[in-house]
Amino acid sequence: MSATLTLLDYYLNETWSPDREFVNGEIVERNLGEKSHAAWQLALGRLLSNFRQSAHVRVFPELRLQTSSKNFRIPDLMVIDRDAPDEEIITHAPLLCVEILSPEDRFSKVEEKVDEYFRMGVRAVWVIDPRTQIGYQCEGARFHDWKVSSTLTVPGTPIRIEMSAVIADLD
Repeated sequence: MSATLTLLDYYLNETWSPDREFVNGEIVERNLGEKSHAAWQLALGRLLSNFRQSAHVRVFPELRLQTSSKNFRIPDLMVIDRDAPDEEIITHAPLLCVEILSPEDRFSKVEEKVDEYFRMGVRAVWVIDPRTQIGYQCEGARFHDWKVSSTLTVPGTPIRIEMSAVIADLD
């Protein structure tokens, strides 16, 4: 048994608080815990949940997503087609992954995640910056492929979220 497999088994069978990601053979802590991050996550989750029936989707916060054989990410929010397989750890491409930036986040690391999401077939990726109240509709992995958008969408679905609605819903 390889050392990486042993570490992967350890990652998958250990209880982490908060949960951690597994990236290229390393257990990686995530930036969490700020009020603005939590408020944006809650507001977006509420608004996305309004589409559960009309878009035939399920919305999950902080659920493990296996993006490749070696990587497990934990998007801040994930939207999955209701007809997708029922899994404890998601292994199929979600319709949407949302990353909400924390002050410690580096764009290079966020770009890495966005790239993984698109490579596995995720239809849409949103990156939210609570500090500037800007939402990015990612059209590729690199920052120059991200479009500042007042309306965030998931192609092929009725999901449309106005940034002004998210801001109005913040606690």
